[in-house]
Amino acid sequence: MLYHSWTTDDTDAWRDLSNSILPMDHRFRNPGSWRADLTAQESGSYRLMHWDQRGDRIAARTPSHVRRVPGDEHYWIVVPQHGVYTVRHGQDETRTPPGHASVMGMDESCWLTVPQSAAYAFQVPRPELDNHIGSPTPLRLVLDLNTGLGRILSNLLGSTHAEQDDLSDHEFHAVCDRITELFCMIALRDTRPPDAHLTDVARLVREYVRRHLGTGKVPLAAVADALGWSPRHLRNALHQTGTTYRDLRHEETLRDARDVLQDPARSDLSISDIASRAGLTSTWFSSAFKSRYGETPREFRRRRLAEIPTGEKLGDAQGAEGNDH
Repeated sequence: MLYHSWTTDDTDAWRDLSNSILPMDHRFRNPGSWRADLTAQESGSYRLMHWDQRGDRIAARTPSHVRRVPGDEHYWIVVPQHGVYTVRHGQDETRTPPGHASVMGMDESCWLTVPQSAAYAFQVPRPELDNHIGSPTPLRLVLDLNTGLGRILSNLLGSTHAEQDDLSDHEFHAVCDRITELFCMIALRDTRPPDAHLTDVARLVREYVRRHLGTGKVPLAAVADALGWSPRHLRNALHQTGTTYRDLRHEETLRDARDVLQDPARSDLSISDIASRAGLTSTWFSSAFKSRYGETPREFRRRRLAEIPTGEKLGDAQGAEGNDH
């Protein structure tokens, strides 16, 4: 394990040091009184850093920085001891107070606001989190570390940092593996709906999709927002019930089309109208419907309407006319 320690009150020296780790632009509120201590422990896979900063700074990862050094091989887990660590991606702002941990990649342009503060920063290979948590997109989380496993994780970070002189490379790597495992356990616990609710997830999503078909309000993000979850939380929850949002939406779309096709009161709707309601082309809709139900939409409608007694058809038609007056 390699161990480094720096103390500087020179903002230019800090820029050089920081850019050797990950290129950014830096601004300092009071450069003349600014000071920072930084330590870093690192092995081939992990890096554990601790900063103690007197004074405020803002750092920016610009698109040119990302193009030059993508930073897409790792996630950074930041655990403040005091001071609130803030990251802004466009209009989205993530604030991480003491007692919490933020995790995110640095392969996107962003602004970091780092006030007078002390914090741990743990760099972990991206696959170690993606493979365990099963995230289909890069992570961007804030987790509570105030109790249980979170508190153990915080203490383990502090203990690992304190023992920098007495850990071999193998020992440091082994401890970092445990820290990563704990973090994954906490992330899975905090991003997964309670087990008692999992059986309701697919039902709630199905109901939402059926209610909003044809309105343009059925993208995953809209459904997740309506249920009070993030898109990633919803993906994970559906995955645990054995389905995906794409498959569920596809199935509900075809079920809704089937109901419309066999409804005498809606026989004036063309196949193209029904396909458009489903957000599909007529050709794709016909192919998908036949694959699911064994008949084309036209064949299904002709057969089902022929099976309905004439009296029922007339009654439905009269009821529909009555509702128009």
